[in-house]
Amino acid sequence: MELYATMRQPLLGYAYHVVGSSGEAEDLVQNAFLKLFDQLKRDAKILNMRSWLYRVVHNMAIDQARRKGFHDALNAEWLSRQILNNPVPSSEDDLIRRQRIALCLKALNERERRCLMLRAEGLTYAEIGDILGVSEKAVSVYLVRGLKKFEVRHGRS
Repeated sequence: MELYATMRQPLLGYAYHVVGSSGEAEDLVQNAFLKLFDQLKRDAKILNMRSWLYRVVHNMAIDQARRKGFHDALNAEWLSRQILNNPVPSSEDDLIRRQRIALCLKALNERERRCLMLRAEGLTYAEIGDILGVSEKAVSVYLVRGLKKFEVRHGRS
C-alpha cells in the first residue's frame, strides 16, 4: 500500500507524457501494479521495485504510443518543464525560454530523451539502464550526448 502511495504519481506523470492521455496513463499504472502483485504472488525476486515498476510502465507506454503512432512532442514539453521547474510561464521571457528548450529537445534521439526524462524523475543510472535495457555506461553516454546537444543548441538559440 505504501509503495502504491509513493510511486503512483511519478509513474502517472511519466506514463502521461509518453501516451498523452491521463486516462490511458492511469490504466498503464494500474496494470503495472497488477503485474507487480502477480509477480509477488508467484514469489518472484524483485530487487528494486521502483525500477521494476518504471520498466513495466515504460514498456507498456512505449508499446501503446507506437500503436497509436504518437509523437514524442509531449516528452520535450514535459522535460522542458522539469528543467525549468516552472510549469506555467510567468512572463514572455519564460515562454520564449521554454519554447527554445522544447526545440532543443526535439534534436535529441529517443534514447537520449528517455534517459533525460528518467533522470529528471530522480532515477539512478542503474535504474535507468534496467528500464531501458542498456548498461549504466550506455546511460551515461546517452545523458552526456543529450546534454551536449542540448547545450549546443540552447546556447545558439
